[in-house]
Amino acid sequence: MIRGSLFVIAIAGCSAYSPDLPSEPFLCGSSDPVCPDGYACITPAIGSPICSDGSGPGSGSGSGSGSGSCPMSFTGVLASWNLSGEAGSQVSSAPAASAPGLVAGPLTRAPVLITAAGAGSINSSNWSTSPEPDPTRYYTFSITPPSGCALSVTSMAIDVLASATGPATAALGTSTDAFATNVMVSTSAASSPLLSVTNAHGALELRLFGFSASAATGTMRIQNTMSITGAFH
Repeated sequence: MIRGSLFVIAIAGCSAYSPDLPSEPFLCGSSDPVCPDGYACITPAIGSPICSDGSGPGSGSGSGSGSGSCPMSFTGVLASWNLSGEAGSQVSSAPAASAPGLVAGPLTRAPVLITAAGAGSINSSNWSTSPEPDPTRYYTFSITPPSGCALSVTSMAIDVLASATGPATAALGTSTDAFATNVMVSTSAASSPLLSVTNAHGALELRLFGFSASAATGTMRIQNTMSITGAFH
């Protein structure tokens, strides 16, 4: 019994810092680096601080995720794009601003769309004439919260305008469900569609699909300013 106890103590005292470690959490060290690369030191509700790669017990995945591992929290406008000085036919439009720690990608179009001039916008033709969204025809951008943070998105402010023969309908989808759920967006006036993305981790892509055009030569643009609101924690 004594030999067995000494064996357990010896194992507990060994260094756990190896890149080959599995996803189960283990205790943080007492000096830097407290965890190996790819692991974060988090404090669970009960127990000592542990190193985790985000997939093991106590990592914070699921409801209430990110607790103890997100380096910061934020609520408000996550990112915005200002299209007022654009020609319409540009390849992409960079974000004008983003929340501290969040990375916002450029606003761009799907390869199948054709660029079109349109001052103060990003503009395109070759939209679908089908009454259903075409998965190959969309505007897209992505946002990525700080490492370890859970992202929620609640709404957008977007100004979409279609020409007389352009898409009569537009809809927003997100990568959380492979763009299967779509939120309708006006193609004739500025609007603020509501979104319900909660506790997403890593890059989140959003796509604006245009469809029900009466001719492929019709255009649909995103103009003026666009922003997305939510939180990360």
